[in-house]
Amino acid sequence: MNKEMLNVICLSFVTASISFTITETKVFKSLREWAKSKNAFFGELISCGYCLGHWIAFGLVAIYQPKLFELWHILDCFLTALVIAWLAAFQWVLMCWFMKNADK
Repeated sequence: MNKEMLNVICLSFVTASISFTITETKVFKSLREWAKSKNAFFGELISCGYCLGHWIAFGLVAIYQPKLFELWHILDCFLTALVIAWLAAFQWVLMCWFMKNADK
């Protein structure tokens, strides 16, 4: 496994963790409710782990700039962020499943 792919996998774990923490935990429940009362779009965005995961992935790619495809820089960043978000979505679903089975 090359370094870039390892970076993408690690960033997907970070993305899933941040996304899950914001969208599913009690700590952020009041923030989610406040955001929904102020702006329906933003409120839904931070309540949906899949949606929020994309934005987190785009932010992490902008900061760390992993490159998977060796294409035009902007396209490479966009596609790499989508791969990270896709991997994170599976991890997010697993975390939700584990929490449900743990009665949390």
